[in-house]
Amino acid sequence: MKKIAIFGLCGLIIGIAVFVGKILVDSKPVAEPKEIVASLPFVDIIVAKRISQKASIEAYGTVQARTLTNLIAEVPGLIEEVAPFDTDSDHGISSFRAGGFFEKGDLLVKIEDTDLLAREAEAFANLRRNEYQLAQEGVLADQAKTEWGDRDWKLASDLVKRVPQILKAEAEAKAAEALHAQAKKNVSKAMVRAPFRGRILDILADVGQQVGAGAPSSLAKIYSIKTGDVHLSLSSKEISFLNFDEGSPQGKDQIIAQIINDNGKIIHNGSIDRSQGIIDPKTRLHNVVASFENCFTDPYEKNLKIKHPLSIGQFVKLNLIGPEINVFIIPISAFREQDTILVLDQENSLTFRKVEIVKKDGLEAWVSKGIKEGEKICITPLDIIAEGMKVKVSPSSLDSNKSRP
Repeated sequence: MKKIAIFGLCGLIIGIAVFVGKILVDSKPVAEPKEIVASLPFVDIIVAKRISQKASIEAYGTVQARTLTNLIAEVPGLIEEVAPFDTDSDHGISSFRAGGFFEKGDLLVKIEDTDLLAREAEAFANLRRNEYQLAQEGVLADQAKTEWGDRDWKLASDLVKRVPQILKAEAEAKAAEALHAQAKKNVSKAMVRAPFRGRILDILADVGQQVGAGAPSSLAKIYSIKTGDVHLSLSSKEISFLNFDEGSPQGKDQIIAQIINDNGKIIHNGSIDRSQGIIDPKTRLHNVVASFENCFTDPYEKNLKIKHPLSIGQFVKLNLIGPEINVFIIPISAFREQDTILVLDQENSLTFRKVEIVKKDGLEAWVSKGIKEGEKICITPLDIIAEGMKVKVSPSSLDSNKSRP
């Protein structure tokens, strides 16, 4: 009886469980289908606007002297003395040493002139002999005419009239005069003077050294401190960007060159002077020269204070400024490849666009072709991009573009 009761109780419990389960199944909520809405990424944009900008690039170059030459001894002799001298010019700065300054006309080197004075005296004596010979021939011509008597002087030959003798004496007198002038000038050349205001780069001879007459004649390497050149290299693209034409005169459209110090300040202003007409076979770059006035130390100009003087061989940074050009300035973040950007159409779908870049640095690029005025350009980097993919424009980006001039 107990077993029957237990089985009956179990059956009752199972039945109740089935009944409750059926009620729960019948009362479950019915799932309603919902439309899946894609989550579009937000992007920042800029509206393309063509603006006028001065074409400018950065370059690096080396300072050199525009006028660099060898000071030579024009006459042979032994060097007696070099500057500074006790009887120097009023400024008393001239020095015949590496780094020494000199003014135009300053005496730099004295060469022994004993032999030169002897040659001048000899040339002067020869001049006097030839002048005497010419005077004597004139007297002999007069005497010949007297001796000809009453006969017609026109019938006399040139030899009787002493015409060839006089011409010979005149030629010898002129030659002797020229030799004397040359000998006198050679004496003055023993005093070697500066051909321009400048500075000595290196001395090649010194006191007690023989110059000329089989020995080297070079005395020193000197350069002018009036104008300096900076030699730099530019690519064909950069030259085209600056619109530099070496065949046209540099007038109002000349390319401005500015030397920049480590703090980014302009310390010297000049201009591109010329191209050397040479392309380096290793780098394929054009050799270009920028010119700067009053860029070296000048102790003779008291009113000219050069705060940042340049030195020969100095490596400098330049900013080259050319004519105005119309471009779109696009941030670097907008580029997906070297020359490809993303443009949004009217439905905010992305489209790849190739553009022509005329200048590029670490922050932005100057685009000349491939964009239209007013187009929306995506500047947000995206991990996944597909042609025609739709995006949303961030409200802050819209506000910032409204405030752009």
